[in-house]
Amino acid sequence: MPAIATEPEVALLLWMQLQDSAFPAGRMVHSQGLEQWLAERPAAGEAEIAAAVLGYLADSFAPLDATITAAAWRAAPNRESLRHLDQLIATYKLFDNARTASESAGRQLAAAARHTGLAAQHPYLDAVLEGATPGHGAVVEGALQAALGIPMHLAVLGSIRSVMASMLSAAVRLGRLGPLRSQGIQAGTAALVADLARAACTREVADVWSVAPALEISGMRHETRASRLFAT
Repeated sequence: MPAIATEPEVALLLWMQLQDSAFPAGRMVHSQGLEQWLAERPAAGEAEIAAAVLGYLADSFAPLDATITAAAWRAAPNRESLRHLDQLIATYKLFDNARTASESAGRQLAAAARHTGLAAQHPYLDAVLEGATPGHGAVVEGALQAALGIPMHLAVLGSIRSVMASMLSAAVRLGRLGPLRSQGIQAGTAALVADLARAACTREVADVWSVAPALEISGMRHETRASRLFAT
């Protein structure tokens, strides 16, 4: 684990590295059900796509995953507390597509952190890589960023922003949204994302929730597609 984790500038650089789309964290292989959602709505334009993505963030990812990331940041490096959070978030990932996206992203992030030297020694990440705990993405993100000295709010903010960027990137790669419009949506909703992050940092774990029926149903249908670009 980097000995310079207490230096703010270094922690910021490590945070930027984690958020870089080139960092092999496994985010870009999942559309969170958006691929199927778009296939079922051929006439959906920029406004509808933006609303679907923002709705997922506000009603599902932020009140559940981002809140768990904040809790994991606070719980780190306590291995048992982090494993408990893994068990908790699993009770909300009721469908295979959601569970697959969450667990595979977490394992990939843990593996990438280990191989790049970001987390050479970490009991919880060891447990994830050994298969002793599922390693949901939200928990791994919080635990890893706490170890790197990244402030909690910044860790949560980056988590929400990364999911938003990956979903909009999926729409771009599927030919349904222009890259500049994707960037425009992100710029225009920055204040909203910041608000969601602040709320996630203060929400109690007992108050987590997730309601995203349209994308959840699309995600389940996506599992049966014969041809697809994204894993979920």
